[in-house]
Amino acid sequence: MNPAQWVGAGMAVAGLLLVVIELILIIPRAIRLTNRLKQLNLLFEDSLRLTHHELQSLSETRVETQALLRPYRQIARWLGHPITLALLASYRRRRAARRSVSPAH
Repeated sequence: MNPAQWVGAGMAVAGLLLVVIELILIIPRAIRLTNRLKQLNLLFEDSLRLTHHELQSLSETRVETQALLRPYRQIARWLGHPITLALLASYRRRRAARRSVSPAH
């Protein structure tokens, strides 16, 4: 082997050693990152569980609200019916006519 080949082999070994040293230095950071990722996943799963619980509670509340408002919706339909509106208008006209005809106090 000539000297240029020895230099090349030495540089390859030095490069390999530097890569190994970098990997050794990265291991603690990788472990910390893995631990943080696990914590983040636990936090995300907990948040997702709470969100599903709140959505279920909201759905149950919505069903209960609809059941409680059912009679009022029927009354609102009756009050909005054209015959009911005409009857109320006739009562209003009668009251106005009685007020204009009645003597002043």
